[in-house]
Order: sequence, then structure tokens, then C-alpha cells
Amino acid sequence: MNRALKAIHVSKNNDTVSGYIQILFVLLVVGGTIGITVLLKLTADEGPQLSAAPEQVVVDVIRPVETRHTSTRTLSGLVETRANVPISPEVTGRVVSLHPQLVPGGRIEAGETLFSLDPTDYEIALERSKADVAAASADLDQARADADNFIKDWKRVYPDKPAPALVAKEPQIKAIEARLAAAKANVRQAETNLDRTSIVANNAIRIIESAVELGQLVGPNGQFGTFYVEDALRIRASAETSIVQDLQLTAGKSVRVHAESGTEYPAHVTSVGSALDERTRLQPIMISVPEAISYTPGTFVTVTVSGTETPGVFRLPASAMATRSSVWRVSNDKLEPFTVEIVDTTDAHVIVQAFDEKQGVVVSQVPTSFVERPVNIRAVIDGDAS
Repeated sequence: MNRALKAIHVSKNNDTVSGYIQILFVLLVVGGTIGITVLLKLTADEGPQLSAAPEQVVVDVIRPVETRHTSTRTLSGLVETRANVPISPEVTGRVVSLHPQLVPGGRIEAGETLFSLDPTDYEIALERSKADVAAASADLDQARADADNFIKDWKRVYPDKPAPALVAKEPQIKAIEARLAAAKANVRQAETNLDRTSIVANNAIRIIESAVELGQLVGPNGQFGTFYVEDALRIRASAETSIVQDLQLTAGKSVRVHAESGTEYPAHVTSVGSALDERTRLQPIMISVPEAISYTPGTFVTVTVSGTETPGVFRLPASAMATRSSVWRVSNDKLEPFTVEIVDTTDAHVIVQAFDEKQGVVVSQVPTSFVERPVNIRAVIDGDAS
């Protein structure tokens, strides 16, 4: 029993000591906080102060150099044929010969025969037409001889009167003359049809597709392949109407064409479309392909077009534009917004009409709220280095 009472007495003494320690720790923390606060108040007048004057803005500026600029645009183009011509004979017949190059991709020179048809029927028709001419000619000679005789008989009886038309056989002679003219026309038609049994290339051509074979019966109502004339290639490009107007794209304007192979050559605009494309709303531009250049239709090219030269401009880096139409310039050591007149744009530069740049055009980022702030120019960039 005595041991239990002693244990309780010792436990109470320990709790009392722990409580005193906690109270002392709290007092020390509070006292330290009060001391630091007093020290800050005593030394506040000697520390740094917030300036009532606006803070200077540090900027980089460019001093642009007045120069001349020629606007250029690069357009995408596609090599195409002016027309894909159908292979379709003008007369009916059976194929009796073929050009060895009458295959897709084949090249046939001007004056060479693509294929020939059996000419027998047309030769017979020509002979028959010539016979009709001969018969009509003989009939006309006979009619004129008879007319001369009748006129002589008339004059013996009526020497003072002209022979009537019926006596002179004029209606009969006119009818025979008409028949002779028709027979001669039939001869020309028969000769034309006979010539058409040979399908001849009028120009150097390339075959796109061919469906002609020996022994095949072909005629005007069918299409048996297609070809294009080698010298009839062109480049089709397109551009916005504003670009067409700004660059003065008209027939005859010189351009530069760049092929996928890396070759480059001069060309010219042959025509500008009179209507916009229904899908893209762009204006078609047709460009020539020089005769010395061999292209395959469907080849992609790029076309560089230059406009007129504009004097008195600045070539500013894109970073100089504060908005789409204005820049910051430094005037009297302060920021000042200025609206510029844009002449052209490139990938990295904006071409504007020259203006008074004052102390320089800002090329570093500046918040709009900093207008009229005093400026500290950190670096001046030469306009030629932009």
C-alpha cells in the first residue's frame, strides 16, 4: 500500500514539471515574435522604399534602313494537257495494220500512221464516183452538141430572134451540169473517205490508252483510246484574286518554274481564268511549258511570280509587330504605338512603308499597359542585319 502511494506521488510531480516546460516554451515564442516586430519597425526607415515614379521598360530596338522591295509569291502548279484527244476513226472499217508504239506511253511522230483500215470498200466507192463523173461529162457534151444544132436550125428559120431556152436545151444542160457537180463532189468525198482509212498523227503525240487490235471492226461511233499532243502541255496554277491583282498577273507575264527534279526555267502566263474555281474560290492561271522541257502530265511544280518593285519601304522582322497593323517605337525615351502601312509579308518579315522610326522600332515583347512608360534601350539592331 505504501509503495502504490509513493508511485502516485512521483507521477504527479513529473506532470507538473512537464507543464512548466510547455508554458516556458510558449512564452519564449511569443517574446521572440514581439522582439522581431519591434526590430523591423525600428529599422524600417533605413530600408529600401517603393518608388513613386514609373519603372523603366527595358527593350531592344531596330533602326530600319529604307530600301526597295519586289513582292514575290510561290504558287503550286500541276502539269496538264490542253486536251486528251480520243482515238476514233472517221470511217468504219476493219483494222489491218498497227503502229508498234500504239500502246500506253508510246510516242508517235507527226505524219506517222497510228493504224490502217481495210480500204477495199472505199476504193470501190471512189471508182464508182469517178465513173459517175465520166457519165455526167459525156451527157453534158451530148446535150451541148444537141443544143448547138437546135440553135442553128432556129436561126435559119428566125434569123432575127434569139433561140428560146427550151430550144437551146438550157434546162437539160443545167440539170446535167448539176449532176456532174454532184458526181465530182462524190469523188472528193470518196477520196476523203479513202484517206481516212489511215489514221495519221498530225503532231508528235503520246498515247494515254489504246484499245485497237488487228482485225477489229472500228467506226466513228466508238472511242478506242486517247492521246495528247506533246507540244500542248501547260501548267495550271491558282491564286487568290487579290494576289492576281497585286502581282499584275496577265497574259505574257514572265514567271519562273521549279520542277521536282530541281531544274528551273523561265516561262510565261498564257491566260488567267475569267471565273473562280467553285470549290477553292481561287482564280486559275495557265502557264506555258517550253518546248525543250519534257513533262509527264500530273507532275507537280512550283511557280515563282514577282510583282512590281516598291521603293521607300522598311523590312521589319515579324517580332516588331505589336498588332496586325502597328508597332512600338521609342520617342523621347518613351514607348509610342504607331500604325504602319503594310506592303507585303514574307515568312519572317513584314514590309511596310517607310516612316519616322524616332529612336527605333521595338522588337522585344512589350505589354500594352506599358505605353508612355520611360524606356531603357538595351540593344540597337542594325536594320541591315534584320
